[in-house]
Amino acid sequence: MGLWGTAQVNINTAPRHVLEAALAFVGDAAPMADALIRERQRAPFKDLADLRKRVTRYADALEKGSPYITFASTSFAVRITAVCGSARSRGVAGMTRQGSTVKTIGVLFD
Repeated sequence: MGLWGTAQVNINTAPRHVLEAALAFVGDAAPMADALIRERQRAPFKDLADLRKRVTRYADALEKGSPYITFASTSFAVRITAVCGSARSRGVAGMTRQGSTVKTIGVLFD
């Protein structure tokens, strides 16, 4: 869902496997993902300068991958589950935000 509306990954919220996929071409992605997750648990990254300062060991590799990372999300998912007795329905909507405008990218139901 994260890449439906953008070619960037939010470094502050992306799960480990997404970070590893986004950073695979700039170096050893698994240790970089570990370092990013450890640091962002202390505080979210503000920008590239903050990222370089706090994850110095991988600063050069992260700089190479900077076109593919962001520090705030413009795409998100809304998940809905409705239950009535034994019946259950689930849905997910992919959304993108540009300023105050929110657009639906797609909706899936099961």
